[in-house]
Amino acid sequence: MILHTKIMRLIYLFTLLMLFSCKKSNASDIVEKEVIKTQKKQIIKERDNWLFYRTISLSPNSYSCTDEKIRLFQIDVSNDSIYINNKYTDDVYTNKISPQGYFEHKYLYESYVKIFKKEFNLDFPKEILTIRNKKVYDKNSELDKYFQDAFFINEYMFYEKDGCIVCLKKKTKNNICFEKNSQSFPYDKKHPIENIKYKILECDIIGAKEFSCSGEALRYISLPSYNDITLILVPQDCGDNPYRFFLLTVKDNKIISNLYVEGELVDPENAENAEVTNFSIDKDYIIKVKTLEKVKGETKSEIVNNYEINELGKLIKV
Repeated sequence: MILHTKIMRLIYLFTLLMLFSCKKSNASDIVEKEVIKTQKKQIIKERDNWLFYRTISLSPNSYSCTDEKIRLFQIDVSNDSIYINNKYTDDVYTNKISPQGYFEHKYLYESYVKIFKKEFNLDFPKEILTIRNKKVYDKNSELDKYFQDAFFINEYMFYEKDGCIVCLKKKTKNNICFEKNSQSFPYDKKHPIENIKYKILECDIIGAKEFSCSGEALRYISLPSYNDITLILVPQDCGDNPYRFFLLTVKDNKIISNLYVEGELVDPENAENAEVTNFSIDKDYIIKVKTLEKVKGETKSEIVNNYEINELGKLIKV
């Protein structure tokens, strides 16, 4: 009986020790996981962010560099890891090499020298920082679909794709594409063209040329943002009606939607007849566009349409 009691006590003590050990192990695992999370957050914060800037043809007579597939919106570099549009892609080797050694062929190096001087006013340094995909030519490599190697000069990142030089620019507080509007919704404001001072787009975004007059840089008025979607007003004053604004939604450096929201369209044969449009955005982010048809200064009809912005940045009629 005494022996049995001793055995039971030993089993009880052993069980307690095991429980204590498990709790300690679990606590250690939790701490370790938290440390890893913190390290990952620090790594993300330490990424260098490169935003799509522009493309240039290596041979203007042979290549078209307007294909949107080659326009990456953002590449992040963290140590030896590459992220495309905030998604981990692949690892790379990093190296410093002379430009002549990087391009290998003299004619190619000389072509880049001329293009960089003309388009960016850049001279090659004695050495350039380069990155190369560790899984180059690997069909399972996501990065290899975009580029095999790239190089950096000052605030620019370059790589070649299908005969086109793709250029990205390092993201800083000074080169964010659009100047932010600190106002909040609701937004209800008219924009008389006599008193407006436009902002000028500082980087290349997909679709901007369609809304630029005579090839000039895109002019815009900044509106309050909606989540991660930028809202801007752009003048379309190239034709017979100078008072004319489109609302654009921009996401990931690409114009997603456009809508005529403000202006006055005048009948060229009868200046007393006009179509007057204005808009407002309420606290629920519903965009109300009102159009009045005026004949000899009197309102003949009124049409009101409401739109909302979905998570992709598209304007949807509701």
